[in-house]
Amino acid sequence: MSVSSKLRSLKAGKVLRSGNLIGHQTSTLAGIAASAQSAQGILKAQRFKQRTGPFLLLADSISTALSQAVYITPALRVLAKQSWPGGVTLVFPAKKNLSKACYQQGTVAIRVDTEAETRYLAKVCGGFIVSSSLNRRGKEVRRPNLKLRYRMHRYLFGVLPHKQIPSGQASKIFKIAGKKVTQLR
Repeated sequence: MSVSSKLRSLKAGKVLRSGNLIGHQTSTLAGIAASAQSAQGILKAQRFKQRTGPFLLLADSISTALSQAVYITPALRVLAKQSWPGGVTLVFPAKKNLSKACYQQGTVAIRVDTEAETRYLAKVCGGFIVSSSLNRRGKEVRRPNLKLRYRMHRYLFGVLPHKQIPSGQASKIFKIAGKKVTQLR
């Protein structure tokens, strides 16, 4: 990761920790991000997305992601090692030490993204960022750029533009419950 990418992520992390949202790029789709530690940021994400949750958590590392598991089953360990970093989201029973907006029926959805800049942004925010696709209800997913930032200034405090074009595909999602693994998407 370049020095300029790290500096951008450090600045963006400061924005997120102060309770604001940014538009950012992941390896799959463009997204909005809030600090998982900021109630104000999560509230803004809920307003932007016009829903209360659950929201995806993007983790800085596999070990950070797995630290949320109530119990690391063999199936979870294998899928995490095979899928991360990458465009795969894993849903599993989790410890309840983050915002309620991150959970659905005691489970959490976590991904360790391929993009080093996204992982570094999570790292400077304490290990996790709350993320969701960069679109409003019923609208198409947008790419993060300054034009979008100005258009959505009520919601987005900044953007992390990205030169590479993402896959444009939503991540695959697997739910792990004990030994049972179910592909949700």
